[in-house]
Amino acid sequence: MAKVAKKEQAVAAAEVKAGQPAAYIEPHGGGECVDAVAPALVRQAVAAWGLVKRIDELEEELKGLKDELAQALGTGVSLVVPGVCRVSVVATSSVSVADADKLRALLGERFDDLVTESVSYKPSEQLIEMSADGDDPMAPAYRALLKVRQGRTVRITAEK
Repeated sequence: MAKVAKKEQAVAAAEVKAGQPAAYIEPHGGGECVDAVAPALVRQAVAAWGLVKRIDELEEELKGLKDELAQALGTGVSLVVPGVCRVSVVATSSVSVADADKLRALLGERFDDLVTESVSYKPSEQLIEMSADGDDPMAPAYRALLKVRQGRTVRITAEK
């Protein structure tokens, strides 16, 4: 703790003297810090950090605008501003396996035919159809073991 506080005090003192933020180079995994850092390198780091902060703010602003556009337009449409841009709003959805072990027990030997196995389990189109089949008495059990995610994607592209 004392070492950190001492370093912070030294940084603050150097900052006051130089009129710009003080900096040091810290080796990963420990070791001795290097206090002599070229002012141009410090300015580049501060400029880069400023850009990162601006990009974060702009991404947040863009997310808000996309949400407002999606809400106002609905899905399955494009707002076209000729010569400027096109805003397309599409519905998205995905189905995944919620509990692979229970689904394996339920499907038995058919599990390998109906589920694509990788790092995660993805149901086949046939299994999704089976879970939606009102005539299949097992459909509610299949549905209970699948997760359905839905969302919207808003794409903004240049318009010619």
